[in-house]
Amino acid sequence: MHDPKRGSVAIVGLGAVLPDAPSVGAFWKNLQDGRYSITETPKERWDADLYYDPDPKAPDKLYSKIGGWVREYPWEPFAWKLPIPPKVGEGMDRTQKWAVAAAREALEDYGYPNRPMDPTRTAVIVGNAMGGDRHYQTALRIYAPEYLDELARSVTFAQLPEAQREAIAKELLTGIRGRLPEVNEDSMPGELANIIAGRIAAIFDFHGPNFVTDAACASAMAAMAAAVEGLEEGYYDTVVAGGVDANMSASTFVKFCKIGALSGTGTRPYDAGADGFVMGEGAALFVLKRIADAERDGDRIYAVLRGIGGASDGKGKGITAPNPVGQRYAVVRGWEAAGERPDVNMYYEGHGTSTRVGDVVEANAAIEAFAPFGLPVGSVPMGSVKSNIGHLKGAAGAAGIMKAALSLFHKEIPPSINVKTPNPKIDFAHAPFRVVHERMEWKKAAESPRRAGVSAFGFGGTNFHAVLEEHEPGRLTRDRRSTVAVPADLAAHAAAPVKAPLRGLAMVAGADLGEVQAKLRGVVAEAKAGRAPTPEAPDAATLAAPVRLAVEHGDAAELARRAAQADKALASGNPKALLPLRAQGVHLGRGQKGKVAFLSPGRAPST
Repeated sequence: MHDPKRGSVAIVGLGAVLPDAPSVGAFWKNLQDGRYSITETPKERWDADLYYDPDPKAPDKLYSKIGGWVREYPWEPFAWKLPIPPKVGEGMDRTQKWAVAAAREALEDYGYPNRPMDPTRTAVIVGNAMGGDRHYQTALRIYAPEYLDELARSVTFAQLPEAQREAIAKELLTGIRGRLPEVNEDSMPGELANIIAGRIAAIFDFHGPNFVTDAACASAMAAMAAAVEGLEEGYYDTVVAGGVDANMSASTFVKFCKIGALSGTGTRPYDAGADGFVMGEGAALFVLKRIADAERDGDRIYAVLRGIGGASDGKGKGITAPNPVGQRYAVVRGWEAAGERPDVNMYYEGHGTSTRVGDVVEANAAIEAFAPFGLPVGSVPMGSVKSNIGHLKGAAGAAGIMKAALSLFHKEIPPSINVKTPNPKIDFAHAPFRVVHERMEWKKAAESPRRAGVSAFGFGGTNFHAVLEEHEPGRLTRDRRSTVAVPADLAAHAAAPVKAPLRGLAMVAGADLGEVQAKLRGVVAEAKAGRAPTPEAPDAATLAAPVRLAVEHGDAAELARRAAQADKALASGNPKALLPLRAQGVHLGRGQKGKVAFLSPGRAPST
C-alpha cells in the first residue's frame, strides 16, 4: 500500500530572481497580470548587432536576439551581513549571485534563522546546465595570444613597419583585457557550476551534502528529485533546492540558432504560430522539509510535492529530438510516485517550449498518459510559464514548480499568454486539456485536493514530471495504519467490522441531522476542555442509527477543530457542505448499515 507520508515533501520557503521579477512577490504579480517579459538583448550584456544575420545559414551568426533577461536583482551582501568580500563578489558569475540572492529570500521566507533549522542537517541541491557566461569571457581573455599569433601570420600585417605592428598588437591586447574580466584567484571558484551549490552552503554554513545536477533543460527537476529522495531516506532534514541559469552568451545564442531551435519572433507555447523557443534566465529556489516535520513545526506550507517520476527517451529520431514514449513514462511514473489519480481538480504546467515539434509531442504524450483516467474533454487547465519569461533551460523546471506552488497556495491559475489559435496538431477537441487564456479562480470540482502536474524535458532524452498538491493539514500525516477502521463509506450506507481504534474516533448518531448536530456540539465542548472520547469501537446501536457522523482525530485539540467545522457545515442546512471535510476524516452516513460482500478471484493456474 502506498504510504502518503513517504516521499511527500513540503515547500516551506520560496526565493526567486527572474525576468522582470527580483522577488517571488513580483514574479507572482507578473503572472497574474499576464506580463510578457521578452525583449531584445540589452546592450550592456553584449552587442547583438555584431552577431546578427537574418539568414539562419550565415556562419557563426544568430537570427534571434530576443530573450527573457534579468535586468535587476538584489545584491547587497554587506547589508545582508553575508561573508562575501567585494573582490570575491566581483569574481562571481551571475549564476552564483542569483542563487545566493534567491536562497536568502527563500530562507528568510521560511523564517530562518529565527525559526528552528539544523544547519548540520541542511543540504543544498541546485540544477544547472552549461554554467554561466563568465567562464566564456575569461577564456576569451586567456586566449588573446592566439588572436595575436593569427594577426602576426597575416601577410598584410607583416608588411607594416615593425613599430606599427607592435603598436597595433599592444592596442589589441589592451582592448581585449579592458573588455573582458580579469583572471585571478577568484575566477575559477566564481565560475564553476558545482560551486553554485557550494557557495550557498558556505555562506549559510550548511553541512548537509551540496551538489549540482545537470540534466539539460530538466536539471532543476533532477535536483528536486534528488532532494526528495534524500529527505525520504533521512540523509538530511532540510534542503535548499531548485535551479539557476544565466547562460545567455552570444555563443549560446549562435549554437541554438544553428540547430534551428530559437524563435526570432516570440514565445507562444501551444499556439499554431509557435516557431521556436525564446531563451530566458534566472533562479528559483525552495526550502523543502518532510511533510510530517513541517506540520509538526507549524510551518507555512505553500504546496506539497507528492512525487516525481523520471524516464529516458531511449532510442529515438535523434539525441535532441523529443520522444513521446519517454515523456509518457515520466508523466505516468510521476503520478505513480504520488500514489494518486489525475482528476478534474488538477492543473497541468507543461514544458511548453513553443517549438513546432516539441509542443505537439509533449501534449499528445500527456493526452495518452491521462487517457486511462477518463477525464472529460477540456476539464484540465494547462499552461506554460515560458509564455511569460521564456525557457530558463537548466532552471526551467524550477520556474514551473514555482508557478504551480504559488497557484496552489493562492488557489488561482494565471493565464498562459500568447495563444491566439491553438496548435491544430494537438487534438484539443478530444483532449482533457484546455489552455488557460485568462486569470482564473481555481475552484474545486471534486472532493480531492487541488493538484498540479509539472513537466520538464531535456536534451539527451531526460524527462521528469512532478505532482504537487495543496496542503490540507493532517491529510497526509494521519497514520493510515493506526486509524480506526470505520465503515468503508458511511455516505453510501456501507458498513464493516469496526476495530478498536489506535488513535481516536468520535461517532455520534441520531434519528436526524438535528439530533446529530446537538450531540456533536457536546463533543466540541468536551474536546475544547481537553477531553476526547475513550478510544473504543462504536457499538452496534450507533452503527445502526439512521444518521451517523464520525470524526477521526489524533488528540482533543484536533477533535475540537474538526468537530467544530462539521458543526458549522451542518448549520448551513446543506449536508453536502460536509463533503470537503471527508479528506480530514469527517464522515456522514445515512440509513441502516448495509451488508458487506467479499469476492476472491482466486489464483490463476501456473503455466
